[in-house]
Amino acid sequence: MASFFLVGCQTMPAQVNNGNNIDSAENKTVVLSDQYINIKHRDNKAKPSPSDNYTALGAGYLAKENYEKAMLKLQRAIKLDTTNARAYNYLGILYWKLDEYKLAESNFLQSHKLSPYDAAINHNYGSFQCEQGNFEEGKIYYNKVFKNTLYDRLSQAHSEFGHCAIKQNQMELAKKHLQTAIKQESRNTNALIGMAKLFYRQQKYKLSLYYYERYIDKEKQTPDRLWLGINIRRQ
Repeated sequence: MASFFLVGCQTMPAQVNNGNNIDSAENKTVVLSDQYINIKHRDNKAKPSPSDNYTALGAGYLAKENYEKAMLKLQRAIKLDTTNARAYNYLGILYWKLDEYKLAESNFLQSHKLSPYDAAINHNYGSFQCEQGNFEEGKIYYNKVFKNTLYDRLSQAHSEFGHCAIKQNQMELAKKHLQTAIKQESRNTNALIGMAKLFYRQQKYKLSLYYYERYIDKEKQTPDRLWLGINIRRQ
């Protein structure tokens, strides 16, 4: 399964969107107003709602792979607040991990409808679409992520999309996003190994080795990546 990202506490559910402005915002830079940043509790004295609390519990259980308890908490969160975009997002991740792809899709879609500018929600939905082989669909949601320059996992999003583009043999697009990821975070090992794979496919073995060695300097080997290194050195 591709990597996914839990929505951090800094990203809270947005107000319900009427659905009419999603497409119109597609081709222009999103203005990061309070509504789009989705910071619900700006006052430190404000307390999270009961639905928010159940969402946080569900996310915690999900991270610990206690899926049964995660399901119960997230369903409770939605029962208390049917506009809780984060709860739907976590349910999408949960069903994805359980290989229930139709249920994952419906929950990601509902999450996106409720909070179309939330970068983490778009990130997860884009990653899901890419893993399902829906490259053009995934590209739509990743592009929404890239417009939010305040997103704290922007480098990771660029590197993931780069890998997705490699699978589609769109090498120039992949190179662009992998380079952006490294520029934003020089220690992004996922981007470094992506560049190594890209140059290996292009038979540029010295460049491939350069990025591979940068990768192994920062990350432990996995069997598939060790095999990549062996093949690079053979060349």
